[in-house]
Amino acid sequence: MTSETYARGSQQTSAGGVLVVLISVLSAVLVIAGIFYAAGTSGRHKAALAAAGCEPNLAPSGLQCTTVQMLAGRYAAITTAASQQLNTDGAAYIAGERHHLATATAALTAEVAVETAFGTSLARFPFPPAIASAARALIVADRALARLTGEQARASSLTRMRSFNGRAGAAAAAVETDMRIVQKDLDLRPTASQEP
Repeated sequence: MTSETYARGSQQTSAGGVLVVLISVLSAVLVIAGIFYAAGTSGRHKAALAAAGCEPNLAPSGLQCTTVQMLAGRYAAITTAASQQLNTDGAAYIAGERHHLATATAALTAEVAVETAFGTSLARFPFPPAIASAARALIVADRALARLTGEQARASSLTRMRSFNGRAGAAAAAVETDMRIVQKDLDLRPTASQEP
């Protein structure tokens, strides 16, 4: 009787062992299939983005789809708002630069605030790698303008304040030129060599 019980237990153990081996083999096959699938994810992701009109190298982290138009529009919104406010502050400066030191100082101080906020927005903007150098040039030019405008705002007299006008105008023109370059570059669809 003992040998019969032992034989049945041995058969059950063999069946359990076979079942464990089959599950292990199936698991291994599924893991290997998953690895092969994951290896092709990047290509499938790029194909899906392209089908939707998205540019993979334009998508900032956390966003699934960014088109050239979306990125260019976002940049234009930032630059338009800053330009409009700077035009308003510039007009206020012109109105006070001959006769009202306090008015001119307040206008220049407001310009510095706008220029600084603009530079901060640019520094956080998800510029594509292809235009990173143009974007850096714009940020540097904007910071230089903000420093110069700040120095002008601290002038103790209207005459001294107006002595900055030429340099401030040239610095503002450099920022505007760089803004147009970046906008033009953002409006272009990336070339194949610029794809990640």
